[in-house]
Order: sequence, then structure tokens, then C-alpha cells
Amino acid sequence: MRNKVLIILIVFIFSCEKIIKKEINSYDLLPENSKVVISVKNLGKFKNSIDNNSYLNSLVESNLTIKNLISQISMINDDKEILIGLYEFKDILHYDIIGLDIINDSITEKKSSYEKIDIISSNNYHEPVINNNYFGEKFQKINQTNINFSVALDSLYTDRLLTKLFNIKSNDLNRNLILNIDASSNLISVNGVVDNYSFDIQKNNEKLAIQEMISSEKELYFDFKNDLIEDYDLISSNLENNLNIFDFESSNSNSENYKIFQLKKGDKILNINGFISDFKNEPSSSLIDLKFVSSIPNDIVLGPLIVKNHINNTNEIIIQDSKNILYLINNLGQVEWTREIDGKIIKEVNQIDSYKNGKLQYVFATEKSLNLLDRKGRDVGKFPLKFKDNITSPVSVFDYDKNKNYRLLITQNNELFMFDSKGKRVRGFDYNKKNKIVTTPKHFRIGNKDIIVFKTIDKLTILNRRGAVRINAKSLHNYSSDDVFQYQNFLVTSTVKNEIVSIDMKGNTKLEEPMPINSKVISDKETIFTLQKNILSNSKINIEIPFGKYEDFKIFSGNDETYVNIFDSQNNKIYLFDKELNLIKGFPISSKDNAHFLIDKNGIEFSTKTENKNIQYQSVK
Repeated sequence: MRNKVLIILIVFIFSCEKIIKKEINSYDLLPENSKVVISVKNLGKFKNSIDNNSYLNSLVESNLTIKNLISQISMINDDKEILIGLYEFKDILHYDIIGLDIINDSITEKKSSYEKIDIISSNNYHEPVINNNYFGEKFQKINQTNINFSVALDSLYTDRLLTKLFNIKSNDLNRNLILNIDASSNLISVNGVVDNYSFDIQKNNEKLAIQEMISSEKELYFDFKNDLIEDYDLISSNLENNLNIFDFESSNSNSENYKIFQLKKGDKILNINGFISDFKNEPSSSLIDLKFVSSIPNDIVLGPLIVKNHINNTNEIIIQDSKNILYLINNLGQVEWTREIDGKIIKEVNQIDSYKNGKLQYVFATEKSLNLLDRKGRDVGKFPLKFKDNITSPVSVFDYDKNKNYRLLITQNNELFMFDSKGKRVRGFDYNKKNKIVTTPKHFRIGNKDIIVFKTIDKLTILNRRGAVRINAKSLHNYSSDDVFQYQNFLVTSTVKNEIVSIDMKGNTKLEEPMPINSKVISDKETIFTLQKNILSNSKINIEIPFGKYEDFKIFSGNDETYVNIFDSQNNKIYLFDKELNLIKGFPISSKDNAHFLIDKNGIEFSTKTENKNIQYQSVK
């Protein structure tokens, strides 16, 4: 008997010790009387949604407390999760912003804290108290997969919203609505669950309901174009314009949107899906389709550049701002992540599959480093590689045999250094430095020969894979600083006298008659294109375009198609022609800068900077 008592006592002591040492988290500091709880896991994306979505912005602007809350959030610079508890005190709406070691530019010290958890900001100062709110506990247990933000409503607000949307009412004090919300500039997608929807739910079934919520939430996805045709228990559309999804008494949104919500029953939960859209189904005569518009707080200094999302095969945007912050913007116009780097990127961002598993990484150079980031903006392996001397050209990316054994070549004035995709220096590549390199090194395979080509200030240099001279041109020319291109089995470029010069693989050169001053030459291996003043030529035909200051003359290919792009900086016009020099319908378009183009299976897509802080993403119908 005495031994049994001792065992029970030991178990009790250890149990108490575990209870005492229970780790406190941010959810434990939520006010017990919270009406709404918001979890933000991607702060940059959340800020972007508020700024660019007219519906969310109208909710913020219509309520002074919420406006002040968002103002405080704008000053937070960390990417860690924050929680927002919205509650009423003396019939006035208040908020607490809660997080772990968060930096807020608006204050010099924390408002109040409990261990390492801080109430970052509040409009109702109070000492933090550990809550016993089952509402917050349920919200915490849901595995939130949404990468924008999640919202939980208490039973009263849940009941009000369900009554407004579907005219159902229960007054059940245990039910809560938990939503994942995604927002672009034109669309809000809502996916969520309501637990304990049965009128006779018993307390001992709450664990079952939570498990069903967790299982359901993991599979939450709503495709409004396709899911509308499925059978739902309740469908509500054409709602009144002033729908306030958060249901604050003093808030009044006047945004005119199209809305539809759908509800489906489970055992202990309701699934709710919906969207709020600014899209208008009106016929458009424009041949240019605007996909999204997005903005950032600081001036854009690089981009927008189009990159590929290897997960869903959509196109995304990379931009860099004046504070050297890098942004990845998804195909809905939302900021996926931000990342500060050590300087301005030199012109380009390439993508490689360094692990040969179908996952793409971003490779680029600044003056002081060679960088490789994964899709979430994290450094890969040994990268970044730091250098004492300045890098002077964009990183050149070579895949000689198309087997993903990448070579990364950096230029430092008159020197070349080659690395593999793991950041190791490539043995056997040894370039004897000479004069300053003035063009970015390129790789071509002509016949069975791999060559690396670039210009120095006095000659055209053609190397082999090991960095040794492969071909010496038999005639010397005073080359321009324009790029070198491949045309059939020749290299083609221009001289300072605007002569087109071609070099074969034996070093023989051929010189054409000089073109007018400031003329340009480019090639796509099959055709040479020239721009002479306002005459565009493809060797077969010449066309006349308006006079202007043409500073950009580019060629890009994909899906067996070739297009020519010209930018007129004098008249702020972008031109796009096909290979036969037919102007693509919808062009020219007005823009302060040239666009970045990409051809894929869906056609031509392009991105432009419309203002110093704004971009837009478009496609050609």
C-alpha cells in the first residue's frame, strides 16, 4: 500500500512539474474576450494584400481602429508570425498585436511582455495574462497552411456572418468560424470551417470536431471557376454591396464587388468557400490582357523580371528596390517573400536546377557576391560566395551538355572565375587575364565545338571550356561594345564603325558595308535583324517605324517562335514584332521602361514597371 502511494506521489510531482514548465506561446496571450483573432504568417504578403485589394482596403479605411492597427503593422519589419486579437472593452473596439521577438519601428521598447512573448502594440495597454479561452486554443490547433493570413471568429460573430450569408442561425456558444484568406489585387479567396455546427453538440464531442477541422483544413482549396458546378448544401451569391466579412459594428464597406459563398456539411463541421471579386465580365476590345498590378513601398531599381514557379508551373516576378530588398511576387500579384541582399543585382536573375530534382533556384551576382537562393528566398549551400574585388558583369550560366552540370562564370574587370552550382571553384578552367572584358561571356555550341565568347576593349576573344584560346580571328577589327550573337555557323557582331562582322570557326572574318550611326544588329541563329535609324530589317524585308530614340533592341525565342522587341525611350513606347516583322496586335504600348518578355505554352507574357514603385503583369491574347 505504501509503495502504491509513493508511486502515485511521484507521478503527481512529475505531472505538476510538466504543467509548471508548460511552454507559453503567443496564442496563450490572446485576450480572453477576443471577438476576432488573425494569424499573419507572411507579413509582406499581408501588407501587399491590404494595400492593393480594394475590398480589404475599404474595410481598413472605414474603421478608425482597424486603420490604426494596420498602421502599426506596417512598421513591423520581421517575417515571423504575428497574432492580432480584436476585442471590445467598454463597448469600444481594441486590439493587441502579439509576437515573439518582433521589431516594431514605431516604438523604442516593448509595450509589455510575458517571458519572451511580447504585446508589440495595443490601443488598450494592459499586463499580459495567460488566457483560458478555448476559442484561441482551437485556432492554434489548426494546421494553417495558408501563406497569407488566417482569421477566427467567435461564436457571436460566426453566427452573424452565417445568418447574413446563408440565413442559418443556432446561437450555439461553442461554434467558431476559422478561415484561410488569400488576396490579390482583384480577388479574395476564402476557405474555412465552422466547428460544432450541430444544434445538440455535446462537450465530449469537441475533440472529434477539432480533429475533423484539422483534417478538413489540410485539404482546403477552392477553385471558383470549377467548384461552382459541384453540389453544395447552400450557395449564396449577389450579396449586398456592403458585406463586412469581419462584421464590426462601426465598419461600413462601400466596395462594389461580386461575391459568392458556398457551404457544405460534414459530420461535426461546415466547410465554407467563397470569393469576393473586382473582375467585371465585360467584353474588352483590348488585345493586351492585364493579369495584375502590384506595388512596393520603395523605388524599383531592378526588374520586373519573369521567373518560373516549379511547383505549379506559373510565371512569377522578381524585383529589387532601392534598399536592396528582393521581392518574389506570385502570379496573383502577391508578395511571397522579401529578402535583403548585399547590393544591387547586376542586370539579370537566372534559374537553375542545381539538385537535378525539378526544383529551381535563383542565381545572380552583385558587385561583392555570387548568390543562389531557393524558392523561399533562402541561401543554398555555400552561397553567397563573397569577393574582395568587384564583379563587373552579370553571372554567366552555362550547361554545356544539357545535363544540369552547371558552370557559373563571374567577371572581375579583366579576370574570369568559374564555379559549379555547389559553389566550388572549377579546376581546370584557367583564363590568362588580359584587357578589360566589356561584354558578358556567352556560350555557344557551333558544330561540335563549345566556345565561350566575349569582347575585351581591343579584341574578340573565343575560348574553349578550359579557358584557353580556341580560335584566333585572322583579321583584327575595332569592335563595338555590343553583344555577340550566333548566326548559323558564324559569330556575328558589330564594329565601332557600325560594320557587321562575321567570324567562322576557323577564324575567317567577313565585313559588311557600314550602317548609319547608332545602328544595332542581333540574331537568333537563323536570321540577322538590324535596326538602322527607323528602319527595321530581317535581311528579306525592311519596314519603317516612327522616329524615336531606340535604346533597347532585343530578341527572344520559345516554342519555336522568335520575337523582336524594341523600346523607344523618347516616346516611351514598347514595340513587339514577330520574325516576319509583323507588329503584334496591341503594340506599341506606352511604358516608362522596356518590358521583360517570356514565351510559354499560353503565349506571350510580359511585365513592366509603370511607376517608380508599381509593376503590372500582362499577356497578349
